[in-house]
Amino acid sequence: MRVFGKFTRDENGNIAILYAFTLVLLLLFAGGAVDFSRRNAIKADLIESLDAAGLAVAQLDEANGPEISGLNDAQRKAYLKDYGVKFFNENFSHENEILNLNVDFDITEQKITPRATGRIKTLLLGAASALIDHGAADDLKMMTINSDTEITRKGSGPIELALVLDVTGSMDNYIGGERKIDSLKDAADALLDSLYGADANATSNDVTTSVVPFAAWVNSGGAKYDDGTSAWSSSWGDTLGLAYYNGAHFFHVDNSGAIDLTKKVNHFDLWNSLSGSETWDGCNEERPYPFDEIDIPAGATPVNSDVSGFNTAPTGTTNSRMLQAFSNAPTRPLSDADLLTVANTKFVPQFAPDDPDCDGNACDWGSTTSGSRRHRTTTWNSYTAGGLTYYGHWFKDPDDDGSDAWKTSSSVRESDYDNSFIDDDQYTTASGSGISKYVKVLNYARRNWLNFSGEPASSDQSNSNTECGATPNSGVYDPSLQSWLTSRGATECGDGDEYILRQGYVGWWNPSTFKYEGKYNLSTNVSSSRTPNQNCPAASILYSSNDKKKIHDFVQTLSPGGNTDSAEGMMWGWRTVSPGAPFVSPHAYDDSKWQKAVVLMTDGFNTFSSARTNWGTEMSPFGFGREARMGANIDSASEMRDEIDNKLLRICARMKEKGILVYTVTFGLSDSGSEGDTKDVFKACATDDEAPYYFDAPSGQDLKDAFADIASDLVKLHVSR
Repeated sequence: MRVFGKFTRDENGNIAILYAFTLVLLLLFAGGAVDFSRRNAIKADLIESLDAAGLAVAQLDEANGPEISGLNDAQRKAYLKDYGVKFFNENFSHENEILNLNVDFDITEQKITPRATGRIKTLLLGAASALIDHGAADDLKMMTINSDTEITRKGSGPIELALVLDVTGSMDNYIGGERKIDSLKDAADALLDSLYGADANATSNDVTTSVVPFAAWVNSGGAKYDDGTSAWSSSWGDTLGLAYYNGAHFFHVDNSGAIDLTKKVNHFDLWNSLSGSETWDGCNEERPYPFDEIDIPAGATPVNSDVSGFNTAPTGTTNSRMLQAFSNAPTRPLSDADLLTVANTKFVPQFAPDDPDCDGNACDWGSTTSGSRRHRTTTWNSYTAGGLTYYGHWFKDPDDDGSDAWKTSSSVRESDYDNSFIDDDQYTTASGSGISKYVKVLNYARRNWLNFSGEPASSDQSNSNTECGATPNSGVYDPSLQSWLTSRGATECGDGDEYILRQGYVGWWNPSTFKYEGKYNLSTNVSSSRTPNQNCPAASILYSSNDKKKIHDFVQTLSPGGNTDSAEGMMWGWRTVSPGAPFVSPHAYDDSKWQKAVVLMTDGFNTFSSARTNWGTEMSPFGFGREARMGANIDSASEMRDEIDNKLLRICARMKEKGILVYTVTFGLSDSGSEGDTKDVFKACATDDEAPYYFDAPSGQDLKDAFADIASDLVKLHVSR
């Protein structure tokens, strides 16, 4: 070959030079094709053998047979590596063609990564190298070959998971000798063991888990990362007070004491005005229907197409119960003009109104001055402020029994209003600091009531003054105020209608302090049950953790309380894995690497509490029943309960349409009545109506097994790279 090389360098023959150059090119191109094809064939065999060896190692490790069960961690890994190398050698058919072949295995709790390196001799490229006879061409004589594959253990990701867990009051009950909430905690541990491995301090870059505790509300605004920092952004809230339902229960009063219904009462301003140490816990009201069941980002500009198909089931839906949920979808209560605003895609912080009370002097009826109607005290007869006269105490006692009843025993009583945390006598009595503004508001409303109803002074209205403290036809009639009052059930003065006025009254706006004064800034009597945060769970969302211990520790803190609203829980579970705000997952729906999944667990059927008040129900994320926020004519506790089932199903259908795996578990439910209906709903909600997507768990052990099976199904043993 050296002689041939000398011949090619002979400058006396141009033809020889050209021939030599052409021969080199032919060897490079043709030889390269041959050698690279050979290399690719060897590498394909290498990868296939590595995959097989890695799977074999994982299966041996998972089986935990007698050959490894007694070994410590270092001995176990050494045995598994040796086993993997032997398995590889038995399957690899090109071992004689690779020089310096080295095979190794990186073994962790989540993955097994087989690696191989070596070099192969080239054939035709080697000949070309000899012709060129330059040092740089030596690289053509050998080709490096290496590969590493990745075996993801069963239940190890990569996955983005949300655990939507029922922490309602019934979870404090016992089943099989164990509290349900404790069974849930054990089940969550079984899932974490499958996902993160047996090590209590394990972490993973391939598994992130959010935990969404739910009852009647979800504490979303208090969401935390596992390091304790806030996962909630103020930009997701309606800070400007422009959302349709922001301030819906209240009316604005300016600093002169005049009612101004053109200005909304912003819940953020109310929280800023409240005295004492009480602060917003983090619960949010739901966005207007159907934004409450659609994945539209907070702060987005909505268009008609976002909501035009709210009652159309996704293509391919066949489950009859799911189809029913769409065909029975209620009529939207808001027009496009009212609904399609940026503000309505944001969230309104909960602010449960203060209910009126009869504490202290506020219901000190004293002796009567008119038969069966008690409307003034004996200690003083009137109070004048701003030219208007306030007569005695405003609540009446129709039963004439001295009790705190505002209507007959078959209707509304004071005890039905159970969220009083402001002592009303601070602004309703002569000695109260807020009386000067409230008397103007009350007298204005009562003149309006009288002129709206045309109700004259009658035998049940004593002395020269009517019970309303004003005479009919006094020139006051405000249609906007009357509309506000009648929409809330206030159509005449007295008989409890002042409750509605008191609940909507927030004090007066002080433009100097940017606070409401005269009510919510007065002394409060806040307790765990009487607060603007009424029924908001203490446990907020834990967002996107990859730390097994921190997830475990969080779940261990969960405690039961409250009613069940699985649709609200599921919607916030969806939001934790959605790439849109709030929370903003880093993984798109079409990310082929990451699988999004949500596990929804409940031990009971959805529940709304009715109330013998003008609102008809307790306050929920969907407001009060009377407001029919869930859809036109959905305005009672029973109708809202039924609609929550349908809402949950529509949410599930849209999640599945996005490629999210939906797992559902019913725990300790019977097969009859509402519990049986709940099973049917949860079956329809799941990706499939049987295991591993739907589980019915009669006992705590069944619940634990279900969670472990779900984790195992989430990421089966597979080649992930």
